[in-house]
Amino acid sequence: MVNRLQQHCLRGVLFGLACSPSTLFAQTEWMACPVPEVAAAKGVQRPANLPPQAVYIEADSALFRDTGVSTMSGNVHVSQANRRLQADEASYEQPAGIVSGSGNVSFSSDNMQVRSSKLRYNLTQNTGEMREAEYHLSQADGQGFSKRVVQESPNLTRMEDSTYTTCPVEKPDWSLNAKTITLNHAEERGTARNATLKIRDVPVLYLPYFSFPLTDARKSGFLWPVIGTNTSSGLQLSTPYYWNLAPNYDLTLTPTLLSRRGLQLGGEFRYLTPKHKGTASYVLLPKDNASDKDNRFYFNVNNDTRLGELSSLQLKAEGVSDDQYFVDLGNSLAATSVVNLERRLEYRTAGSNWSFSSLLQNYQVLDGGTAPHARLPQLLLSYNPPQKSNGLNLKAETEYTNFTGSKTETNGKRLDLMTRVSKKFSTDAAYVKPSLTFRHTEYALDDANNTQISRSLPTASVDSGLFFEREIKEGRYIQTLEPRLFYTYTPYRDQSNIPVFDSSARSLSYNQLFSENRFTGKDRIADTNRLSASISTRIQSPKDGRELFRASIGQMYHFDDRKVTLPDTAALEGDRSELILEAAGEINPRTRISTTAYWDSEEKTVNAGEVRVHYKDDKKRVLNVGYAELKDEFKSANLSFAVPINNNWKAVGAWERDLKNNRDLETVIGAEYESCCWKTRVASRNYLLTDNTTRDNAVFVELELKGLGNFGSGTRDLLQNRVYGYE
Repeated sequence: MVNRLQQHCLRGVLFGLACSPSTLFAQTEWMACPVPEVAAAKGVQRPANLPPQAVYIEADSALFRDTGVSTMSGNVHVSQANRRLQADEASYEQPAGIVSGSGNVSFSSDNMQVRSSKLRYNLTQNTGEMREAEYHLSQADGQGFSKRVVQESPNLTRMEDSTYTTCPVEKPDWSLNAKTITLNHAEERGTARNATLKIRDVPVLYLPYFSFPLTDARKSGFLWPVIGTNTSSGLQLSTPYYWNLAPNYDLTLTPTLLSRRGLQLGGEFRYLTPKHKGTASYVLLPKDNASDKDNRFYFNVNNDTRLGELSSLQLKAEGVSDDQYFVDLGNSLAATSVVNLERRLEYRTAGSNWSFSSLLQNYQVLDGGTAPHARLPQLLLSYNPPQKSNGLNLKAETEYTNFTGSKTETNGKRLDLMTRVSKKFSTDAAYVKPSLTFRHTEYALDDANNTQISRSLPTASVDSGLFFEREIKEGRYIQTLEPRLFYTYTPYRDQSNIPVFDSSARSLSYNQLFSENRFTGKDRIADTNRLSASISTRIQSPKDGRELFRASIGQMYHFDDRKVTLPDTAALEGDRSELILEAAGEINPRTRISTTAYWDSEEKTVNAGEVRVHYKDDKKRVLNVGYAELKDEFKSANLSFAVPINNNWKAVGAWERDLKNNRDLETVIGAEYESCCWKTRVASRNYLLTDNTTRDNAVFVELELKGLGNFGSGTRDLLQNRVYGYE
């Protein structure tokens, strides 16, 4: 069975219309509106043993006839199956099954509840008419008034001279006023003709035809327009059209008018089958009036294909027409900071003890720098046999890569073989794990001499640790103490003649204390003769296992200078690394703090550090404060918050500052208003472009009407990305 695309639906759409998650909020939790009185009418006390089609009648007084018209008065209740009628006076006509009511009439069914002055309904055919009606729709959670409600068939309701809203009907913040509203309950769709959208009784939009889902079902049509603005492109107005092509694939076309640049055309196709899922999007600006570049485009393709239970094929391809595309057409610091775009095709498969992958990969470089080598292809085979009866763990890995495509660096082929054996000796309180790794690498370079290079190196390491535990605060908490020693040795081999295809120096971190190689990739194997020592402590709650506090301190002790280097870098000297300190914990149930520091014990200074504080309480007040520093490189601070001002208003903001150069990197300030039936968000963003001089401004506005949809740009996504904990 084909799964439907998982998405949330636009509740109102224009001119024949739609639902697309690429332009919508995620599922929204709304405040509860007061339940309309019509929806809260008391049900009929119907005997449980009656057949569903039997007509049950109660009244203070009644005159019943086997045929013809029966009359009832005073607290009249009539029910059949899922239909219930309450009225001051009513009549029932046999055998036609027609019930009529007057005076405080309430009628309910699976689809709607109505309160009116007069009703005539055919219980046999499920058709009828109500006058001067106040109604509530069960499917759409909407309500309103109508001069005339006609139930034309069990699944088709027509309302004349009607209003529709999801707000309290007494004083709605917004309403849709239409000459005719038709509800197709089977198709879960409503249509309105000659409709006017009013905000606080002020007409803001006239729609000759309007269609809206009664549920979260998807359907084709125009989505609400999207409006935004920034300095680079000016006013941006998009009018997406959504095609619900099938339950498992759809298409959204989005023409966008950029006031400074021209008309931009975009499209996104999505699909989901039992074996395939993915998206393909393309955006084209045929003529850019603000630059000398035309036919500017962006594309992004993602596909995941399941070839079997353990086999898959992934495709990712992203590209732009020119290096300045994101600088000119992006609207965030993150977008303008993109330096390369990846294209990759990867096949993966596995067995019980082995795995295999093949990769084709290259990049489009946007910053004018050196492009990474393309991997055409990379083949990787790993083998992990079951643990031996004597406790030995074995691992073998083989990789072949053809590095090509570089016009400035050496290209070539690399074959790497790695075997590893280890064994862990452990008790509940201690462990020792020795390991031995052997790596052999062959290179065939595409230079004038077709140079052949080989390298073989062993690495030995011993990891060991102790576990101490005690109860504190009369057993309410458990504290652990975990000292750890890690020794590793790799002999020196001159590797200066080996090109660097994929290696780089790892940044020092706490986890790096227990790594055998200080380089990533396979082109550099560091000569190592060092001991890492650390100690950690944790405080945990034994009731739920929650970690309340954790702190670690560690350092590397080198017994030799490190001679293996990357090109144009000096050998590392010194007998010890910086002292690394990490701590994280709860100050209280609402506040959590984490910090990392790198202490130079010789210079008696902090070379790098970071502190982050996160606060969030039951009132959804959020505050994040951060500071980061790298000696002689940068100092930065960031602050973000979300603060409810009252039950409806919330202030939101984020700020990031470069303290070293005394400049703001990005500032976002916004506000959100929420009632039980509509929301609005507005945000302004100022950010630094990649030239480190020019700044851009962007404004985001979003209006969401419960039951109709959202109008505007992705303000919610912006605020969620910038304010950790914002909901």
